[in-house]
Formats: sequence, structure tokens, C-alpha cells
Amino acid sequence: YFNNSTDNYASNNGSSSDGGEHKQKHQSKFWKFDKASPKYTNPQTLLMPSIPPQLRIPPSRFNDIGAYFQEKYATNSSMDYLTEYNPGLVIIPPKMKQNLPPNAAYLLSLRVTPANNCFATEVYANLPRDVWNSVYHTATNYLGLALLDESYQMLPGYDVVVEIDVQIDLKRPTTTRAGEAVSPTFMDYRIFVLNNEIYLHVNANTVIVNRLMLRGKGFGDDDDAAYLRTTDTCAKVASENTDLNWETPCRLDNLYGGDNLQIGLMRQFNTIWSGGLRGKNYALFGVPN
Repeated sequence: YFNNSTDNYASNNGSSSDGGEHKQKHQSKFWKFDKASPKYTNPQTLLMPSIPPQLRIPPSRFNDIGAYFQEKYATNSSMDYLTEYNPGLVIIPPKMKQNLPPNAAYLLSLRVTPANNCFATEVYANLPRDVWNSVYHTATNYLGLALLDESYQMLPGYDVVVEIDVQIDLKRPTTTRAGEAVSPTFMDYRIFVLNNEIYLHVNANTVIVNRLMLRGKGFGDDDDAAYLRTTDTCAKVASENTDLNWETPCRLDNLYGGDNLQIGLMRQFNTIWSGGLRGKNYALFGVPN
């Protein structure tokens, strides 16, 4: 909306005809979010079929979710379900499509974790403190990736859940020696495109950036040596390379979703200082030159 208040002024450095300095009035302009945001062209609600049904919160428990959390804690002392949220979406660059199904148009990223704030505020406020800690503080924070077509529909069989921290031996314990809950190693996954490549950046103690490789099973050269290299051998290969400009691709194993969509980390982590205690909710994107 437009604010018709005349309380805001912009200074004019010129002089009036009588030699005195004058000021010109300007109206302040504010935009409502639903007016200033990008227009929705084809909104979709998506769930990842790769997440096993037994790890879903039953819809029948949505209305008594607080009791459900407490039952889970009493049984497991942890939350053994998964939710997906914090979506990211990029157009797959043309040069990356050669190793993917021909109808792949977009890559979707999601955070997959038990930690959530998806229900009414009072649900969480009324939880016992140990249950609340178990809901919010979990070492389980996976990366979800899926290929979408031009209509923003998931390609069947091309959505996966990946556990990065375990595969590169960086997973933190859930608590300190004093029993205090700690944040997960990685969280809040985002993706962006730069120079026709897709990059993943992750919030940790700092913001970590890594170039991604995407490959559909049966597309491209499945005998490529770098493509076949897993995280078990990446560190060894990297340690033997003295060239400071090298990249050591690592193919990640999928936790859920099979192997139709195969993901690779293409380099050692680059780090951006977050300016604070940890890199929280950073979103990077390219702009036209």
C-alpha cells in the first residue's frame, strides 16, 4: 500500500529563489508482501515418496501431536519420524542435463529432519522440557533432493534423501559430555546456480559451499573413475594430490530413494564466515552481470 503520511521528507541541496535552503516533500512507499513478492504461476505441495511410510507422522495424530511427541520420547528417548521443509528450487543448467532424464527441468532441495516447528505454538510450549529438547535438538538432519519436470512434478524414482555428515565422518554427538544438547553438524540446506553449475550451501558453524554433481542411473558414462569414487576413497585421493587447484569428486550413497538419482560432492568445502555464532539461514544466488 501507499502511506499517505507527509511526515517524511527528502532534503534538496539546491537553494530557493530567496536564497534559503528548501526541502521537498515525498510520500513514503511501502509494499505489502503479497503485492511485492513474485507471482505464483503453478503452486505445488510436494512430499518425497522416498521417505519410508513408517517414518511419517500419521495424519490421524495431527490433532494430538503433543501427545504423539511425548509417546515417541517415552518409547525411544528421541524422535524417529521425518518431516521435510525449507524448499529450494533451481533450474537445472543445460550442460548438467546430459546426464539426467530428458524431462528433468528443476532440482528441488529440502531439509529432512525430525526437528520441526510445524504445529501450533502452544503445542511446543506445553511440552515437558526433555521432550521439547528432543523435538528441537537432533543430530538427524538429512538433505533431500528431487528432480522436477516443467510442471513442478517430481519425476518418479528420482527423489533421494542423503546423510552427508556421516559419510564424510563429521557427524556430531547429540549431546556434550555434560549432557547438553548440541546443534547438528549441517542444517538448512540451500541450492543456487553459478556459472551453469549447481552449488549446495549448508549452515554449520560457518556457511559451507560445495559444487554438486547430478547423474541419473544409465545416463552418461557410468564407468567414469571419478564418478565411481565414493567417500571412502575421497580423502585418500585428496591427500595424495599436491595441486592446490584440484577437485576431488565424491559420490554419496543415498539413505532413501534408491540409486536412480546419484549425487556427488565435487570439491573440498569452501567456507564463508557467517558473521555470528553459526551460519543460519543464508541464501546465496547469482545476479546478472
